[in-house]
Amino acid sequence: MALPLPNLDDTTFQELFESARSLIPLYAPEWTDYNLHDPGITLIELFAWLTEMQIYRLNRITDANRKAFLKLIGFDVKGIQPAKIEIVLKKVTENVWISAGQQLKPIGIETIVFETEEDFYLTRSSLESIITQLKSTVIDHNTANSTPGVYFAPFTEHQQRDAAMVLGFSRKFAVSETVHITFILYEMDLPAPGQFGEVQPEVTPSVTLIWDYLNANGRWVPLNITNDTTLQLTKSGRIHFQAPSNPGKNTAGLYPIRCRVIAGEYEIVPRIDQILMNVLPAVQRESIINETLGSGSGEPDQIFKLKHLPVTMEHAGDVHIAVKNATGEWESWLQVDNFEKSAPEDRHYILDSQTGEVSFGNGLNGFIPPTGRIISADYQTSLGKVGNLPAGFSWSVEQNNLTGENLRAAWGGKAAEKIEDAEKRARKDFNTSHRAVTSSDYEQLAKSTPGLRVSRAKALPNYHPKLPHINLPGSVTVVMVPFTRENDTTPAPGNGFLKTVQQHLERHRLVTSDLHVIGPQYVKISVKCTICLKKGSSKALTTQRVKEALRMFLNPMPPGGPLKEGWPFGRSIYPSEIYQQIDKVKGVDYVYGIELIAEGSYRPVNGNIQIPAIALVYSGTHTVEVKPVSQ
Repeated sequence: MALPLPNLDDTTFQELFESARSLIPLYAPEWTDYNLHDPGITLIELFAWLTEMQIYRLNRITDANRKAFLKLIGFDVKGIQPAKIEIVLKKVTENVWISAGQQLKPIGIETIVFETEEDFYLTRSSLESIITQLKSTVIDHNTANSTPGVYFAPFTEHQQRDAAMVLGFSRKFAVSETVHITFILYEMDLPAPGQFGEVQPEVTPSVTLIWDYLNANGRWVPLNITNDTTLQLTKSGRIHFQAPSNPGKNTAGLYPIRCRVIAGEYEIVPRIDQILMNVLPAVQRESIINETLGSGSGEPDQIFKLKHLPVTMEHAGDVHIAVKNATGEWESWLQVDNFEKSAPEDRHYILDSQTGEVSFGNGLNGFIPPTGRIISADYQTSLGKVGNLPAGFSWSVEQNNLTGENLRAAWGGKAAEKIEDAEKRARKDFNTSHRAVTSSDYEQLAKSTPGLRVSRAKALPNYHPKLPHINLPGSVTVVMVPFTRENDTTPAPGNGFLKTVQQHLERHRLVTSDLHVIGPQYVKISVKCTICLKKGSSKALTTQRVKEALRMFLNPMPPGGPLKEGWPFGRSIYPSEIYQQIDKVKGVDYVYGIELIAEGSYRPVNGNIQIPAIALVYSGTHTVEVKPVSQ
């Protein structure tokens, strides 16, 4: 028995009219003539009729209508999304070429099929050595690379420019082949990168790396990098390079490749969890080729059904429908959302990815498949979130007798979106600011720059960084502070970081706004003071507590500053607040003789330290003199 559909059209014209008329004494007590000849009563009747018509239409809104309404405001109901995975292949004893579409199956769950998305070259050359060279110092990372949960810094934790990462390989790579090296960065201590709706990140790295190899003549020669999905080792990904034609060996008998930073600095120094060879990326889907749907009947509005569901449509062209023409050749038809703009001769069709129904035109809007013409389909099907397999599965590669293991869990698999969820997504998007008008708009948009980890952003209206003392209407300056690990007290954005934020904000600013994106200035604040201890307090421990309290208070990052949100941009430093911070320290009876010492761009005003609007403070070296214990 089918579930009863709710009747939304449950209010009559008379009920609407009576309800509105009964409110007249409440809102217009001077209105006393309720007869039908009164013009006001006529208007109430008109609006009651219009309301009844709207309710009547509301009762007849179908899922197709709701999808059409979503499309009108720029939203589609998302289909099923396949999971993605990376499989580390083991014991590759010879060079192997894996073609796109190669199937891979987890051993023990052969019903779940993954496929490669692109051609891939597997090499028998193994990674035997990972070191960091810093002048005459050599740091060996082999143990860290093979130990789960242990990371290493390829260019040292302090990002020294002279440092170089050198990878040593056991064999030559096959000449002219594209080699892939996978880098998995340690990011467990980092927040997720910024996101803004469905916008894809377009990040410009702040550093430039150079890759080179040792040739047979003992010289370092630039390596031909064809693709870098790590964005200069700022995120996990792969380095693709053309195998060199004349590689040479080092003193260890290995074929080395070297990586160095030649320009810029990282906002977050990279830490590498693992470097791996022969990591095969795959997606959870199964390709269906040349499936016969049936033959045309010559009738309008023909419908055929695909045999394997649900259908994935991640990219245009994922589904291919062809009809055999009069000469026996296959003729490709074009998928459209509807037939509204289809002419009688247009070879168009509509596909419902959930039901698998393929619909053709009626002869007026869209061509009709002629009688007896065979209809064929190529498409892909997926299991969605079922494909999000945990780490540790063993895998087999059909036709190549290779095995492997996924060291990380699969990700990204999702079931098809419900219409209700799509409507919620649309409402959320409408409540998100897409236009930078106010200062808070600029700050929120800057913090959500796709692909960047932003700690703080401050928008200064009517401020130009080159003319800081002049009020310039229309000029907006956004000061950016990147996220950094705890060892960096003055985080500064690089040129690539600022360029990425600028490009993001340019899409959202007003046409008349003159936008500038810059990094902050920093003013170093050191404190000299004298404290008197309470009875029984430790001199060394109390001194340490005072210095730590000052370090935490004079901090550009949370929990620094008076509000524990990081020191406010442009806020002066007042001795009275320093007195207050020290006086709260356990073991301090009282404090006196405070002296503030500033380094950087500042101005002393009546004993206070005044800093520019784009500046932040950070803690310097504090001197604490201790007087005898109070009695």
